[in-house]
Amino acid sequence: PRQSFVMVKGAARLLPAEEPPPAQHLHLMMQLLRPQDAIRLAVRLESARPRRVRYLLVVRPEEAGAEAETALLGVDFAHEGATRCTLGMVLPLWSDTQVFLDGDG
Repeated sequence: PRQSFVMVKGAARLLPAEEPPPAQHLHLMMQLLRPQDAIRLAVRLESARPRRVRYLLVVRPEEAGAEAETALLGVDFAHEGATRCTLGMVLPLWSDTQVFLDGDG
């Protein structure tokens, strides 16, 4: 199942999907961030490992004009009920960055 949600003014807004995202995953991912950062978009990805849960986050500071500090983060959970997550990727997005996501997921 695909799970996607977006952060809007501190609240998670569910995007069309089969089932809602686990609130615990959102809470744990937010604990990885600096206090000034906010999750702008979070998308659950398909994982090559059967039990692993992966998310791609778009993160940037909440202050005005902070678009230059936007980053993509890859977050991994060992399994659906995991109580901690790890940061697997950090990709800063500069004004001239082009990102291409390829695959069937």
